[in-house]
Amino acid sequence: MNILLVFAAIIIVILGISGLGLAFLRAWPTSAMIVLLLAVYTNHFKFDVGPVTIRTEHVAVLLIAGLLIPYLLWKNVPPRVTVPGLYALAWWLALALSAFLHAPDFGDTLRHIIRLGLMVLTLLVTVNLVHNRAEWTTFVRLLYGIGVVEAAYGVLARAVYAWDFGTLHVLGHTLRSPLNLGVQITRTLPVPAPYGTLEEGNIFGSTMGALLVLSLALWLHPRGGISRRWSSIGLLFSAAGWVLSLTRGAWLAVLVVLPLLWVLYPEEGRRRLAHLGLLFAVAPLVLVLLVGLLLFAPDSVPAVARLRTLLSLHGDPTFNLRMERWALAWKDIRMRPILGWGPGTFVQLHGIRYFAPAWLDSLTIKNLQEGGLFGVLALYGVWMTALGDGVWGALQEGLAERGMILGLTLGGMVLFLAYHVTDATWLALVWVWLGVLTARPEGLWVRYERT
Repeated sequence: MNILLVFAAIIIVILGISGLGLAFLRAWPTSAMIVLLLAVYTNHFKFDVGPVTIRTEHVAVLLIAGLLIPYLLWKNVPPRVTVPGLYALAWWLALALSAFLHAPDFGDTLRHIIRLGLMVLTLLVTVNLVHNRAEWTTFVRLLYGIGVVEAAYGVLARAVYAWDFGTLHVLGHTLRSPLNLGVQITRTLPVPAPYGTLEEGNIFGSTMGALLVLSLALWLHPRGGISRRWSSIGLLFSAAGWVLSLTRGAWLAVLVVLPLLWVLYPEEGRRRLAHLGLLFAVAPLVLVLLVGLLLFAPDSVPAVARLRTLLSLHGDPTFNLRMERWALAWKDIRMRPILGWGPGTFVQLHGIRYFAPAWLDSLTIKNLQEGGLFGVLALYGVWMTALGDGVWGALQEGLAERGMILGLTLGGMVLFLAYHVTDATWLALVWVWLGVLTARPEGLWVRYERT
């Protein structure tokens, strides 16, 4: 009898997995988009296998790539690489060559090379999941919709952490306040900041900044399947997450990009010139208001207290630690300027500092140290070709998807600027964002059916 029950359970599991697999394939490529996006928006969760850290996004991109290859063969569709993809491959090759020639511990560096190779694969997979305008629009809606859910969860986590509910008994579990559902607590922040399901508070704040700009662009151009009602909800949660994150880099990045949105969002050239003139007229007043906020707003407001630290960076421990690490990296760069040391080598060269492994938190400095001049030029090539094509698309008149293109482009600029005081090239979300932008309709790098 027990054998029959075990056998029946095995059959049920096999049938269940087969049913899920068939449903996944039947809904392709939307199902693949959902799996990929759920994985990249939950990059906080990982598990270690020996010295290797495996994240859900690593598993997801390998699974989807494994299914994408036979799908393209079956459809007789050649795979796309695109110009940004070629730059990404060149970036990875520069890192691999740097590691092979100069890494103090190539065995340790190899796991970093594999991880970054998966990020390049993520870009290529993202571009190849889209084969018509409808699929691209679906991808953007999913990227935005799941992002808004992430923003709402981060805000909820912060609210729950502040709620002094005492002790609750729920479904046999005892919960005590403060309950941490995704909140980061550090000595350098005036209050706890949410990370939601993303790697850390800085990554959460930068992502919220990108989603905030995307929400504004979608609200200004409510076409392509995202109404102003939904973009208003996204604007509310992404703005709240952006502020609550206390991420100064993300704050400054959004403030830099918002004037570009103001100038670029009109479709007619004359209106853009009028907006540009008004920007120059109003900018001094806005700067005065911001300085007044920094000087006279009460420190009891955590966001104001955090923003005010920009006026005294010499006494800020986070900034001083970054500057110390950047100075060490500059010495490394001067020793290997053309090809760097390889990914993950900063800790090999400088070990444990202040009770933590040495880490470079700057997109440009980190890639100069790891890949040298070749590596950083190739990485800039990825960003510039993707964002440059997005700007060109935003300048065109009559595109139904113009709001999406404008939002993705300026959101990508926010990520690029914010990651100059951190780095997330080893996480897949930025590569999915750039991949979706690269595959835009009427773009320079991708051509597909109009239906």
